[in-house]
Amino acid sequence: TALARRAAAAKAAAAATAARVALPQPTAAAAARAATGCAGAASLALLAACGVSGRPTVAVQAEGSWTPELHDGMRIFVWGQRSAFPASDASGDPAPEADLRSPTEVLWFRQHAEQHQCRWRQLAFGPSFGAARNDSGKLFAWGSCKGGREGKSRIFLEPQPLYFDDLGPDTQFRDVQCSESAVWALTADGEVVVWERVPSMISERASSSSSRAPKHFGGGKRINGLDRPVRDMSIGASHAAFLTNDGECYCLGSNRCGECGADPAVQGSATACRRIRFPRHVNPVARVSCGRSHTVAVGAEGQVLAWGDDSKIQLGLGDTRSNVGDERPWEGSRGYLNMIQTGEPMATPSALRGAPGVQSTSRARATSTSAGRYGEFEAHAQWKPTPMMEIPLEFERQVHGTPYPPPDGLVCGDDFTILMVRDSPDWFSPQEESNRLFCCGENGKGQCGRSMQAQQQILSATKLPRCSLTHSLSCGSKHCLAVLQRVGQKKQELWAWGSNDKGQAGGTAGVTCPAARLRLPRDTRVEAAWCGFSSSAVICSDRRPSSRSLALPHAPMPSSETAFSAGGEIRERPKVLARSASEEEEQAASRSGPALTHDQRPSASTATGDEDKE
Repeated sequence: TALARRAAAAKAAAAATAARVALPQPTAAAAARAATGCAGAASLALLAACGVSGRPTVAVQAEGSWTPELHDGMRIFVWGQRSAFPASDASGDPAPEADLRSPTEVLWFRQHAEQHQCRWRQLAFGPSFGAARNDSGKLFAWGSCKGGREGKSRIFLEPQPLYFDDLGPDTQFRDVQCSESAVWALTADGEVVVWERVPSMISERASSSSSRAPKHFGGGKRINGLDRPVRDMSIGASHAAFLTNDGECYCLGSNRCGECGADPAVQGSATACRRIRFPRHVNPVARVSCGRSHTVAVGAEGQVLAWGDDSKIQLGLGDTRSNVGDERPWEGSRGYLNMIQTGEPMATPSALRGAPGVQSTSRARATSTSAGRYGEFEAHAQWKPTPMMEIPLEFERQVHGTPYPPPDGLVCGDDFTILMVRDSPDWFSPQEESNRLFCCGENGKGQCGRSMQAQQQILSATKLPRCSLTHSLSCGSKHCLAVLQRVGQKKQELWAWGSNDKGQAGGTAGVTCPAARLRLPRDTRVEAAWCGFSSSAVICSDRRPSSRSLALPHAPMPSSETAFSAGGEIRERPKVLARSASEEEEQAASRSGPALTHDQRPSASTATGDEDKE
């Protein structure tokens, strides 16, 4: 079986190579595999300059998100904080009275996609507003504000087109993201546009007369100070980062912790785009991501550099909370047992260190493994880009000492950072490729998705199914969503972890850690996941029925009048339950003769397809 599997993989690789040769330019997957397979600094620099993201499909780097470009997505499910829910009474999406703790489909998006023959590509959420982008490059915005005499109720505005007044309604955008109070968008020509004070704009629209108010949002202004067109951007809560076509990185916004690459004691904020100065061999920068007060970038040779706030060790420099190593193996009962077994002395209590007559125990103190150190009264922040520590090897790799390749994806939450790294060998076929997620930073709400053992943690693997490939990854303030596919299966799964105060991770628990799988309706296929501050959403497509369910003689086909209305909207769906092969065999045997033994019965797994498995 192993030889047959290897032969099939070799045939698939040969077919992929033949198809790749026929193309005029190498695909992103082939270029990234050559780069991560120690092809040299020149190859990685060329990839970064050409905008290759290291994935087999074109990637969209959004606010705390990494997802490939979608091919089909008409349905959208939203849950979490109620203030950012896209409510619309006209489409049958009433305003929620409380936070949503389970995925709820928003019918407005599906009706709009069917009427205009489009697909949804991207979602973004602010604290009380949101934005969406379709495959035509059009933007739509929605939000809510406080209303009523005492301000206890909320007034919701349904999704409406978002226009840039200087270029008109025909402007096409290829990225949209949200900060705390603004909507940022990137045009197809590489210009950055921002709509500021969105909550105030929504409040003014809600208080105005419905007959006089326009049916779209306008305004917006360009961001100047960029020498070349922007190919990628990342928007944090209070600052932003832009990557130009030549691989230069610019930052704009708050700089209270040095997240814009300037000394916070001299410059508290970057009012104009500021170019980040990196060490040698880092430019051109491949990708960048912003948290609340820190920024992380991947260089041309695969280096990962971070700057900004490091109070939660989110910069990946190691455990910088102390300038010494971990003394727990030599303290308390653990240190006493270790002294009895090995004879190593226990660590001296801090109150007795340096006292006369006290034996020095410096050998019992582990050396610090962090890449940065801070003084006694020094702020834990780095305003200069500093290289991250190497990703610690897991148990399977410690024997061989094989390091991880440069990360393929990079996302940041408020005070934590996640790197997506390939862990399958270089010679594996694309169908067998798998990756792992490594997280560092704050873990008080389970943001790292591993365990609740430590308040903060250095780079450690998130507990997700092994031998799986992450297709989409997104981070909110304190929670994360991932869409992954297990190797050898066709079904894509949705996993969530982190804070669940507003229901953004699904379920009723206050914290979801380690990661847990979220269930969606069986007739949907999840394509991508998006996180807001305390909101979550997924873009889904209709699951195609399996060939087995269509071939069943007892499955009646729905009539056109029952299945579809005049507008193409699905009104009723007949529920057809496909029986497994074992059930059919048992019924046939009960009618014809004695039952077969367990060894004589055919296996149900051979006749049931992947679409019928849960």
